[in-house]
Amino acid sequence: MLFTLAMRDYNVTLHHPHPPGFPAYIGIAHVARFFADSDFHALQIVNLVFGMLIFPAVYLLARELFAARHPERSEGPGRAGREEHAVQPHPPRSLAHARDDNFTTSVVAATLFAFFPNVWFFGGGAFSDIPSIVLVCFAAAMLLRGAEDNKAYFLGALLLALAIGIRPQNLLVGLFPAIYASRKRSFGEIAIAALIVIVVVAICFGGAIYATGSLHEYLRVVREHGDYISRIDSFRSPDRPALWRLFDRFFIKQYQSPVLSVIASLLALGAIIGAIRDRDRSMLWNVLTFGPFAIFAWLMLDRFSISRFSIGYQPMFAIFVADGIRRLASVVGAAALSGTATAEGSGRHIGLIQSALASALVIAFIAYTAPELNVVRTTVAPSVLAAQTLNRTIDPKRDQLYVGHTMSKFVDLFAPNVPYRDVIDDRALPLAQVPRAWLLAEVTSTTPRGLVFTRERGRLWNIARRHYFEIALEPLTARPQFVSGWYGPESADIAEWRWMGGRSITILPPQAGPAILRMHLGIPGELMSKNPEITVRINGNVVDRFRTTEGYLERNVHVPASNGAAPNTLELSIDHTLGPGDDGRTLGLRLRYLAWGPA
Repeated sequence: MLFTLAMRDYNVTLHHPHPPGFPAYIGIAHVARFFADSDFHALQIVNLVFGMLIFPAVYLLARELFAARHPERSEGPGRAGREEHAVQPHPPRSLAHARDDNFTTSVVAATLFAFFPNVWFFGGGAFSDIPSIVLVCFAAAMLLRGAEDNKAYFLGALLLALAIGIRPQNLLVGLFPAIYASRKRSFGEIAIAALIVIVVVAICFGGAIYATGSLHEYLRVVREHGDYISRIDSFRSPDRPALWRLFDRFFIKQYQSPVLSVIASLLALGAIIGAIRDRDRSMLWNVLTFGPFAIFAWLMLDRFSISRFSIGYQPMFAIFVADGIRRLASVVGAAALSGTATAEGSGRHIGLIQSALASALVIAFIAYTAPELNVVRTTVAPSVLAAQTLNRTIDPKRDQLYVGHTMSKFVDLFAPNVPYRDVIDDRALPLAQVPRAWLLAEVTSTTPRGLVFTRERGRLWNIARRHYFEIALEPLTARPQFVSGWYGPESADIAEWRWMGGRSITILPPQAGPAILRMHLGIPGELMSKNPEITVRINGNVVDRFRTTEGYLERNVHVPASNGAAPNTLELSIDHTLGPGDDGRTLGLRLRYLAWGPA
């Protein structure tokens, strides 16, 4: 939705799209728009084209990496020179079969990556992940080849710049290939390549700034988005599990198939152990190419979107698995032949085993993924259906619509003439008293009422991002009572908020069992340097107490037990206030979002 809205009105400050703006991706999509009937289909065409380039991109990269197995590299422009110095695998085979071995393993790696469930799934949508990884794989392949070929070196620099123009973190993938190739290039060639990268990246993000309209506002929203990722998504978030608990999700279970994940991980482990034993530089280069981004993702990115974000480093695992299959085939083949075959016959036999093992694994991935893709191809997403329903359900003259944050962009695109207020989620409580209110939100732990739009979870729940499977449009009957200490509600565009003084009392609806209180709070800028203390009490018990120097903060407070069928009393207090001002108000806390419901 963000990319589609960007096609209509590019403005990073409005998250059309989200920072830093993906300018190269949107630029390519505008070219595709000449051949498409809608903005969404233009984005989908881009993904289709790059999806067809997945195989050659990973194949070429794997071939360049496997060339590192040879202790000497030719100074000529071709590849044969380096392959003639191949370290012979066990059992010994002819040089021709050593070259065939690298070819087959590269084909396996590329095929596996193309049929990884998350790669296949997101390759059919309108996200930037597939164009991004294809470009950076081509860039890395050309840069590695650029150690001996100056044309490939400059082409690699151009492709890396375009990949950075889609996602700046692609620099982490291109860093090692660029350093490796630059070691063998002259100062003048390095300067030209650097100039290519700087100019192309400047054009991409300069265009993003120009289209947004203001350098100051662009930088502001980029900083805010970076702060959000650091506070909410990264290892610094208090709500994020420990890194060791997330290790398997980022590096083993990216598509949540227990059997396929274990098989692929064992093959990758075999490749790693074998590479260490044989001092195989190709696998070291593989890690040096994709490892930095993999670690960055593990530390910084949203743990609920691993299936998508892992695409940025999954070529590393595809190459590991392919090499693991090669090594397993060598062991099986050697045991079957028991030294009775010639080197040439042994090579053919092992090649057949390698192809058979790889084919079986690819077929397993296809069997796991294909039925779920049929669901996506033949049904409309619940989020889209729900947003489209607003046009014939909500009467703006009588109804006040509240929209959960994750659904807001769907409303902007499919129901642009329906006004609404932005809230957190399906537990949201309105900050103003309105007679007829509706809530459109994803279903989390609440029991939905009204119109419910669903998609069967199945394996798709593990392949895709775990969002938008259940959406509800329901009457908003749960209301808070702002008893004392509050000023009247204020609003602007989709935002709604209230100010309080030093202390406030609010009555929350009944809630049986464990509950969660979600609030987005703000303090006046003049109070930030005083590091005020904020206390949260529910039913007289202190459930949260903290100090802050931030002007805006989010708090998720888990309450073990509430009053059951009785209302709950929320008391907020702050030990420093501002004012009274010209309007006679004494300001302490600003409440932007309030949500209360089952944990």
